[in-house]
Amino acid sequence: MAEETQVLVRFVTKLPAHLRVPETPVAVPSDLKRYGLSQIINHLLALDPPRPFDFLIDGELVRKSLEQHLLAHNLSAESTLEVEYVPAVVPPQQKNSTPHDDWVSSVDGSRCTPASSSGGTPNGVVVSGSYDGLLRLWNGDLEAMASVSAHSGGVNCVRFLPKSQGDLLMTSGKDRLVKMWQLESSEEEDAGPSCRLVATYRAHEDGVEAVAASPSGRRFASCGWDGKLLVWEGGRAVAEAAEAEAAAGTAEASKKKRKTGGANGSAPAGSGGLTITEPSADLRGHLHCVSSVVWPAENSLFSGGWDHSVRRWDVSSGAAADTYNGSKAVLCIASHAAAPALVAFGCSDRALRLWDTRGKPGSDALAVSTQGAHGGWVTAVAWCPSSQHHIASGSHDGTIKLWDIRTQIPLGTLSHHTDKVLALGWLGGAEAGHARGLVSGGADCQLRMYESDYIVS
Repeated sequence: MAEETQVLVRFVTKLPAHLRVPETPVAVPSDLKRYGLSQIINHLLALDPPRPFDFLIDGELVRKSLEQHLLAHNLSAESTLEVEYVPAVVPPQQKNSTPHDDWVSSVDGSRCTPASSSGGTPNGVVVSGSYDGLLRLWNGDLEAMASVSAHSGGVNCVRFLPKSQGDLLMTSGKDRLVKMWQLESSEEEDAGPSCRLVATYRAHEDGVEAVAASPSGRRFASCGWDGKLLVWEGGRAVAEAAEAEAAAGTAEASKKKRKTGGANGSAPAGSGGLTITEPSADLRGHLHCVSSVVWPAENSLFSGGWDHSVRRWDVSSGAAADTYNGSKAVLCIASHAAAPALVAFGCSDRALRLWDTRGKPGSDALAVSTQGAHGGWVTAVAWCPSSQHHIASGSHDGTIKLWDIRTQIPLGTLSHHTDKVLALGWLGGAEAGHARGLVSGGADCQLRMYESDYIVS
């Protein structure tokens, strides 16, 4: 019988002190994979119940045995391997689903804290947009709280502005419009919030596919089928201007009413919010539909389009600072504020790709890599707000996949949708500091919520 080969391993971690093991090298069997290594850490820490861990060697997630890793990287079996352990990301489980009257085209769960992280009681609100033109508000159990007719022809995108701007929400639609809404709480007990139109933005000549707010929330970008990528002023300043105009209109209407006796049911001027027709910038370069936009740093945003390109824009100059030209349409895009040079995008060739705009050291080539693939168009991608390493993608194949960008093997696949996945978002935004789940929508006319017992970090 062949003698078992062993490898010297030094376990290190950045976790709190109570989750650290001694860094003295220990001999472990070379055929151990992640599960066996996780058992060792749980034994050394005497954890009850046990917790799953993942392991990194030189920044790469371990997905083979230690022996296979040594061979693949031409390392000596006599060397001491430094292995970092981190909490494993366990794919969330579906908690709730609720039907819509039409396809669910967009979702935002950044203002919702699931029950698993709030003492058993879900908090906040989830918003969804649908092809029936309605903007809907849901509580953390996906119980309907309110709806409003937002766009004729269908809603394409719904996005909250950062909390620093208050409870403001952007929508865009097939009617060529972008709208900003104020979420308002009801004074009546047990009554849910409502939406009030603050401003309407008119400059697009075709359906507006997506909107994205700057990190400050004072500006946002919109893009659409007319090939335009426009930058607008938004946020609290516009909301306050709308309130001032509405107040002035109410005063003027009161004067006229006193003079003429008024008319029943007349609405004060400004009751529909401001109308804004002049964007602050027009970023030109795309040759076809601009399908997606993300704004990770105040002076830098990314856009993707049906002209097969992803472009990084210098917002101050209005020029494209970098361009990636692929071979298939770019359908969705995501980035993380803590890593604004890195962008993930999904394409019609079923691939999920990463682009590091810092490039490869010593090379003029663009650092674009294929993270993984689906069985259909990749139509939704969302970067975890509490982790630079984790993203989720959704596809026309009806699945959602969870990824760690340090490995090309998906962490898990969710197959609950019975038709195309069109929309995807994490529960809890950057301000929450953690994410424990996802919310998704699709062509099966279902809004679905998934939760995990573990924080993604």
